[in-house]
Order: sequence, then C-alpha cells, then structure tokens
Amino acid sequence: MKKLVMTALAAALFISGGVTVAQAKTYTQHGHALSNYNVAKYKTVNNKNMFVNRSSFQQSYSNIFQTSPTSITSTKGKSATFKSAVFLPVTYNRSADWGNPQSAVLSKDGKTLYELITDSSQSTRGWIVRYNLGALKKFGINTTHMDALRRASYDHSVGKLTKTDKAILTNIKIGPKFNTGHGQSLAMNPKNGQLWFVGKPVSVKTNVQQVSTSTLKPVKQINFTLKSSVTMGSNLTFDKKGNAYFFTYANGGWAPKRSVKIYQGKIGSKSVKFHLVMQGLRHAPGTKTQSIAYNAKRNRLYFVSDSSISSIPLSKLGHLKASQVETTNFNGHREFEALQFTSNGAGYLLTNKAAELMKTTTNNY
Repeated sequence: MKKLVMTALAAALFISGGVTVAQAKTYTQHGHALSNYNVAKYKTVNNKNMFVNRSSFQQSYSNIFQTSPTSITSTKGKSATFKSAVFLPVTYNRSADWGNPQSAVLSKDGKTLYELITDSSQSTRGWIVRYNLGALKKFGINTTHMDALRRASYDHSVGKLTKTDKAILTNIKIGPKFNTGHGQSLAMNPKNGQLWFVGKPVSVKTNVQQVSTSTLKPVKQINFTLKSSVTMGSNLTFDKKGNAYFFTYANGGWAPKRSVKIYQGKIGSKSVKFHLVMQGLRHAPGTKTQSIAYNAKRNRLYFVSDSSISSIPLSKLGHLKASQVETTNFNGHREFEALQFTSNGAGYLLTNKAAELMKTTTNNY
C-alpha cells in the first residue's frame, strides 16, 4: 500500500476585500498514480476527421442586457442546437470582473449551478458562484426577463440595487478566492455529491482538490504524480458509478499527433489511481481541450473543444468502432467552456463572450 502523508494546508482566501483562513486537509501520495502500460499495445480508432481550428471569438450580443435568446447550431456531423437558457452575470463589483468563466457544474435536476470564474484568462486564482436556478426562474431569467440576472449584478457594482435586484441576489452565493489552477476542471461525482477540480493541470507534480458545496472553498487536497513523463489533464468528469475521467491531446511519438488520449480512474478519500485507456481517438475535435462531460441518459463521454464536440459510448470504451464516435461542428465562433447534462438528457453548454448557459433544444445529444 502506498504511504500517505497528511498535513494541514493554510491558505489565505480573499473575498470582498476581506481575508479568511481556510484549513484544508492535504494528503501526499507517494509512488506513481498512473498504472503501467505497454505503448506497443496502444491503438486509436480512426474516427472521421472533423477538426476545427480555433478562431477569433465573437461576442453574442450588441447589448449586454439582451432579452432575446441566441442560438448555436450544428454545421456538420450529429445534429444539435443550443439556445440561450440563462444569461450569466458579467459585472459584479467592477466592470467585467465576472467575465472569465472557466467551468460549470449543473445538478442532475438542473436547479443548481456552480460556476468557476477566474480573475482573468491567464490567472490561476478565482472563485465559485452557486446559483439557485430553481428559485431564480420565478424572476423570468429564462423567459420574460432574461436580462434580470445581469442587471441585478450590474446594479450591485454601481450601488443602485432595486428591491427586485436584492431578491434575485439572495439566490446567489459567492465563494472566497483561492488558487484554482486554470479552472477548467470543476466536476461533481454523482455517486457521492462531491465537487472536485484539478489544482495543477498540465503538470507532472499535480493535485486534485475537493470543494465544499456549502462554503465553496477547498476542504481537501491530494498531491500526486501520475508518472514522471505524464502530465495531468486540465479537465475532469465522473460517470454515474463514480469513475473519474480526463483527456489530453498527444504530441506525437508512440501516439499519433493531435489524437485524443483518455484516462479513467478513481479519486478516493486520500489517494487517486488512473490508467490509460488503451484505445484513443485518432482525430481530436478541435484545437484546445476545453472540457470533458458525461451524459448518464445516453451513457456517453464527451470531449469538448471550441465549436466542436466529440462523444463516445462509455460501454465501448477501449473497444470503439469509428461509426460509434459522434462529432458535431458548430457555428457562432463562441468559446466553449463546459458541458453538463441533467438526468433527463438535456445538455447545457457554458459559453463565453458573454457568459451564458445554453440548452439543447432536444434531449438526444
């Protein structure tokens, strides 16, 4: 059994100009967390190449307080349309300070949203905002008053809150600032309801951290090394059985350049364990690994890049046929930050410029 060392991590967390000190249990795992594998046995499935180059992002609005939904539709591959569901805040304390959403977690019933925001696109510090979407819907944020949430947060920044603004903001909880890494990896394990993120992505010596769903700050950190030559991915998701997944793009060598490598494992109470799935995807969906997601309704795993998403049936993991890989290219030139699914199969896409949650028009994506 691997030896584990526990220490107390004291981290200064800043919010609204104040300072609090959080104590997070920290475990250091010795030995490699990645199982050994034979590269000669690694293969890729020759899925259809629908790679989309990252382009200049376009904003979705002419007026930030828009009241009408916009749409992103498929241009190639599996048919899908995402339509604006909730326009998320952009400004809260100062102009555009909430303008860098990096990841999101949606509860299975679609009533609670956790959004991880960083200070800037290059920052490794940020915070989590929890929205009670079930309560917020009575204010028409998804129907008749789609600008209400953004107006309330903007009015907070200028000190002109109305009675309605105050009522809206009572359904939002803002967590303290902490070191988030890049912030792309916030994910919930549906088996135990725990929130986790990768604290040091694209790093050999890395960690995963558990976040309290009530205080919205880290309560546990597990330090580990996958392997001396393997870096941790910047994305994370869990299936219904509690298995953890992340994916990376290969740089060449024994795995074809710009192919998808998939890792499966477990995040335990004090340690982690991953293995490389010995079959990857020959063709990645797009330039950047933005997010990974799991749809329990269809039992599929999704690999998200900007303007392009690929998915595979989890039951065929490691034994895929090219015809089982679904890929969709989208219009709109938006930055795709995260993808989530409710228990009934409705897909929700977190996009930026400006931040919004977009919902599939059908539940078969």
